[in-house]
Amino acid sequence: MRTIVTSTYTLSLLLSTFMFSCGSDNQTSSDTTNTIAAEPQQALVALNEEDVLTDAEKDKLKSITEFVASDTNLSLFSKAFKNSGLSQSLNSTGPYTFFIPSNDAFRALHTDTLTNLLKPENKHRLVRILNNHIVAGKLDTHTLQHGSRINTMGKGELEVIKQDSRIVINGAEVQRADIQSSNGVIHVIDKLLLSRPKEKL
Repeated sequence: MRTIVTSTYTLSLLLSTFMFSCGSDNQTSSDTTNTIAAEPQQALVALNEEDVLTDAEKDKLKSITEFVASDTNLSLFSKAFKNSGLSQSLNSTGPYTFFIPSNDAFRALHTDTLTNLLKPENKHRLVRILNNHIVAGKLDTHTLQHGSRINTMGKGELEVIKQDSRIVINGAEVQRADIQSSNGVIHVIDKLLLSRPKEKL
């Protein structure tokens, strides 16, 4: 009887030792697996943040005012925008659609036109002209429909003409479209938009 009890006790001890050893190995194996799995995941996050983002996605983090100030081809509009005071009032609101004339569009004007518009006594006129380039709401190229008419914040009306890949707004052709920002969308155009077709600057 003592021999049987001793043998049973010895067998139980061996089984316990074996199970403990296996459990420890499994724990080590599981920890190793978790560590290996975590490393590629961390690398993927870093890749997504720094290498996969497109320029359009990065620009989306900027407000319209910040984007205009950072684009050298829009420096003349940026100067007029700041002088008008609209850059402060519209910077944190929206969404808006901005049809922004390029520097070449401003250079096409009479030599003294922009200089006169930037004078303090002509601020009201400058605000009215710039407001005619701003539409409340976000209108990308898919939303802009051929033949549609849209009202501006300057109480003007813009007519949209779409021909193949060309988009023309009141005679001004869109050169760069669908530039995303944090408070709207920007379309760069090659002419200034006037509230009335025969209006003179």
